[in-house]
Amino acid sequence: MKEYNGLMDEVFKALGDNQSAKAIDYTQEAFKWASKRGDTYRMVVAKSTMGYISMQVRDYEAAYINYFDALNYLQKSDTVDLYNKVAILRSLAVIKSRYSDYKMATTFYKEAYEAAKIYIRRYPDLAKENGDSGLLIDLPYFMAMQMKNNGDYEGAGDVLLDLWEESEYKGDTVSLARALNQLGIIKLANKDYLEAQNFFSYVAFNNGIAPDTRAIAFQNLGTSYLRLGNLEKAEKWYSEALALKVEHSSARSQFVTLLDYGELEYKKGNTTAAIEKWEEALKTFDKIDAEPDLFMIYDWLQKAYLHVDIDKAASYGDLYTANIQDWMSIQRNQKDNPTLQAFNTRIDQVLSKRRENAEQLALIKEFWPLGLAIILLFTFLLYHLQLFLTKQRRLLAEKRVKELRAVKAQEILDKIRRDL
Repeated sequence: MKEYNGLMDEVFKALGDNQSAKAIDYTQEAFKWASKRGDTYRMVVAKSTMGYISMQVRDYEAAYINYFDALNYLQKSDTVDLYNKVAILRSLAVIKSRYSDYKMATTFYKEAYEAAKIYIRRYPDLAKENGDSGLLIDLPYFMAMQMKNNGDYEGAGDVLLDLWEESEYKGDTVSLARALNQLGIIKLANKDYLEAQNFFSYVAFNNGIAPDTRAIAFQNLGTSYLRLGNLEKAEKWYSEALALKVEHSSARSQFVTLLDYGELEYKKGNTTAAIEKWEEALKTFDKIDAEPDLFMIYDWLQKAYLHVDIDKAASYGDLYTANIQDWMSIQRNQKDNPTLQAFNTRIDQVLSKRRENAEQLALIKEFWPLGLAIILLFTFLLYHLQLFLTKQRRLLAEKRVKELRAVKAQEILDKIRRDL
């Protein structure tokens, strides 16, 4: 046991010193130690650690193999470690998403969500202490993202609408903001720009929401104006988004805003400004090799440089061509789907219902004194009617009793007469 713990300590020391190769060596030794003794639980820990290290060095193929092995060993283990199961499944989902296998990513997120529900139900105090309660929000949200990426807008919509309603009920602004942003994006995809702006505005102008999330909403708001052809408003909101992201968001998130900002400049006819934004994006985030979605920047730079520098245009054209197959595959997965319109209609129905409820509430607030007076009058009349009916029933009962007594008396008299 000490030997195993010592090896794992060395793993984390090596990771702290950015020595990934040495960390892998120590982890493999730890795995061999556990394997020889048939200790499946520690085999799971070692394999999970290997997966984590592989993720850190962006070797997603190795990470997937290690995490999948860890999941298999976990299922054979006598120790039921639900939290570790959730973590492994979540990592597998992330890797599948990286490879654009959104269907399998959805499956892994769904399994992780089911495991998380059991974990939190069985160990609520432990989950609360470790801050794991948020898994019940994060996992379905990311599952919805994969469903959307795979073209299943209706399935994603069901999850997002549930998150919307639940987060409003609980006052959870984080989940509310994420759900509304995604609902706005679906509206944007359906060219319902004004409704999309309503969703984005709710998040962007709500100071109670985290600035990095507001930045995303500002960018989406800018995109909705760009689609409407209002370039001035689009630039204003892109500028707001970038300012917030520089201070609060990741390099990748800044890259995405610069990508859109460059498109705006290009549409304005400012080729040089567009190139500056896109070149700045590449300097800000230089790890797009792991994300084929982002290779489109090479295509845009090629088109922009055709006007100013043929050699650079050819260079970016080569980069784009080298990755076009993966990029086109992703585009096919994300094309409009019949379920997009179905889900768009579903959102409209929910919004319509919410507006009707709001109108009814407004009417109640406006006319409640009159309504209360009518209710009191109705109650008064109903009370007196009830008194009248009760009195009538009592009189009728008394009459029937008298008649019954008279009949009985007559029967007794008749009997007496027969006896005589």
